[in-house]
Amino acid sequence: MSIATTMPIMLTQVVAMFIMMMIGAALYKAKLVDNTGSAQIASVALYVATPAVILQSLATSFDPAKLAAGAACFALSFLFTALSAFVAWLYFRDRRRAAQLGIMISNMGFMGIPLVQNVLGEQYVFYISACIAAQVPLMWTYGVWLVSQDMANISPKKILTNPSVIAVVVGIVLFCCSVNLGGVFQVTAADMGNLNTGLAMLVMGTYLAQTDLRSLARDRNLYAASALRLLAVPALVIASLVFVPLDTAVKLVVVIALSAPCGTVSAMFPQLFGGDYRFGAGLVSLSTLLSLIVMPLLLAISLLVF
Repeated sequence: MSIATTMPIMLTQVVAMFIMMMIGAALYKAKLVDNTGSAQIASVALYVATPAVILQSLATSFDPAKLAAGAACFALSFLFTALSAFVAWLYFRDRRRAAQLGIMISNMGFMGIPLVQNVLGEQYVFYISACIAAQVPLMWTYGVWLVSQDMANISPKKILTNPSVIAVVVGIVLFCCSVNLGGVFQVTAADMGNLNTGLAMLVMGTYLAQTDLRSLARDRNLYAASALRLLAVPALVIASLVFVPLDTAVKLVVVIALSAPCGTVSAMFPQLFGGDYRFGAGLVSLSTLLSLIVMPLLLAISLLVF
């Protein structure tokens, strides 16, 4: 694996994702999709397409080395997500809780999975699935408390019934039993999974369409949060992974997962629990735009370092 072979694929994928985002923005501007429609598209992506991709990636023949690497990805994702939360708290303290949530939770489902699929290959979705599973408990415990400031809103049931977590659990069982999806199940999972990238980018486009770019340019907190999410946290991840004995491609999966832009929960949770929804939407939009430039550079640096 080299920069010469990986970067053209990465750049092609990033440009394609940007074009899809522009299509989503155009659909919103043309009033062919409204906020309700955008939320419904996001639900289909979160509850159907992403779990289908995860399930398909895990339903392979058992391999002890692959299981160990997947467990390492889970542990690293959990550790760096917690570290991201600490970094966010150090900078913002009691201010801008939506920003802290966006710094802590990366958009590895919407942005990470498509990039891993197209840059590294379908088989590496196995590892980013482990990264996603590690973020879910932190998101639905500390993340919910951070925004709502109310422990009553923390629900273990929401963690256990999260579709991505269910897909990971079922997938691990299939993996340990060396059960490969076949026939109609394989076709269904593959076709549903193929919707993931397109749906995710359309949703991101609707966020962009609702963003006042002029107000974004004046809000220093948005730039600070985006810099912490896209630069500071990935720098810590890359520096730490140098000393971790993992395959280079698996390290790149972790880098992609943890250098993705701010998660959409930074807009969704404030809307659900009371907070600055507009700031969260602006943060998702700005960090997503900047990530189209930053993430290829981070991968290039990672290839040089690893």
